[in-house]
Amino acid sequence: LVPRASYGLPEGALSSLHPRLDRAILNVLGQLGEQVSVLYLPSGFGDWARRYHVLALPMQQHEQLLGVIYVFRHVDAGGFSDRDLHVLDVFARQAAGALQQARATADMLAEKTRLEEMQNTFVSIVSHELQTPVAIIKSYAATLAREDAVWSPETIQRVSRNIEEECDRLHRLITDLLDLSRIQAGRVAMRVGSVDLPQITSEIIDQLAPRSPRHSLRSSFPSNFPIIRGDADQLRRALFNLVQNATKYSPNGGEVLVAGEVAAGYVIVRVIDRGIGIVAGDEERIFERFHRSDTRLSRSTAGVGLGLYITRNIIEGHGGRIWAESPGPGRGSVFTVLLPIGGT
Repeated sequence: LVPRASYGLPEGALSSLHPRLDRAILNVLGQLGEQVSVLYLPSGFGDWARRYHVLALPMQQHEQLLGVIYVFRHVDAGGFSDRDLHVLDVFARQAAGALQQARATADMLAEKTRLEEMQNTFVSIVSHELQTPVAIIKSYAATLAREDAVWSPETIQRVSRNIEEECDRLHRLITDLLDLSRIQAGRVAMRVGSVDLPQITSEIIDQLAPRSPRHSLRSSFPSNFPIIRGDADQLRRALFNLVQNATKYSPNGGEVLVAGEVAAGYVIVRVIDRGIGIVAGDEERIFERFHRSDTRLSRSTAGVGLGLYITRNIIEGHGGRIWAESPGPGRGSVFTVLLPIGGT
């Protein structure tokens, strides 16, 4: 606690009193939650006065010490009466309530501002992410539709493949937005059945490998890796997000490994890459909705910042956990998924 205001005290007295009072009295106030009366000789008061009765009143809400009100009364005027103590105690309680309300209001306004900024950023990013594939599809379609040109089968195949990839990109974005809506409304339903994670991982690698020729995608699961209970489509989505992110944020290529192991009652799946890594302090924030790391590559990479948010909700919805680790920027990252074998 630091001094904030005073009334009726000599200039500079507050700063001279504070270090002497807070160390001993705050400990007592925090433990008792009651008034503490002390006889105090303040060295900073000079000739203005020599001895004072000091009453320390805690401003406390829900057992949390928010501040302290110090009331000084000259010894010549006598001590504090019972009426004084009662009135001051009521005042301190009301001041604590007002302070708590002011802090709550400030926090609410700060959160409102943060959400508005997040919403504006989200609208801007989504608009860009929707417009980009639409513009590319329109451009390719217009090219193929030209009557003054004859295209080879190879060119038509290449352009058709690009159009298909952009349609897939649009589909993933729309799916992310629908999933976000379901998560926020608490309407995520699971179709629980048997899930073969090694098989799902193999299919994801087969799907992503042609799009990531600079990467070596591989998986490693022990022979005793069990079939688990869960929603196969949701877990496929979660693993796809993790492997795709590993390639997306490894611009120089390299190996992306999906490794599994078995623990007591759980399975562990790690997605390991050699990419740009994670800035210290971002290991938790990257799972927040709309969060995008403040790096040049992250800002230039397609996406609206929903993939890891949705992935965490899927994993936690299965009674599991997910976390990220990284030695630092430029040194790769590891995303670890822990899932119960028997499901939730």
